[in-house]
Amino acid sequence: MHVSYRPAVASDRAFIESLYFETQRWIIERLFGWRGDDVERQKFDAFYNELSTRVISLEGEDAGWISVTSGDRDVVIEQIYLLPRVQNKGVGSHIISNIIGEARAAGRRVALSTAKINPAIRLYERLGFRKYGENEFKIFMEVAR
Repeated sequence: MHVSYRPAVASDRAFIESLYFETQRWIIERLFGWRGDDVERQKFDAFYNELSTRVISLEGEDAGWISVTSGDRDVVIEQIYLLPRVQNKGVGSHIISNIIGEARAAGRRVALSTAKINPAIRLYERLGFRKYGENEFKIFMEVAR
């Protein structure tokens, strides 16, 4: 499996936004109800950060995107989305395992949050993430240093 990354640029925005809504619309609808395309795009605009986003390529084709931030003690996986056709094929495990390995080597913990109804929680648990908090809609998880 050849996974590579490149910094997101403005011309990637359509792919990034489309993939987000393709994979997350059902969660948004179930938790909040669809509030209209304009409202949902505004919410997307509020969290999307091109500077911390990398496009994920699999065998040379765009397959998803990830946003990761790093501090002295933590690495935070802010967002990770894969095209449905590449999900459940080990790509996410590969990417996240590499992040965990690099963070541990640097003495950092890895954290993320996800919707409580997101089936990806099972993946995160298999990779060693444990819950450290929650709110009404999200679970907060970490892998210790």
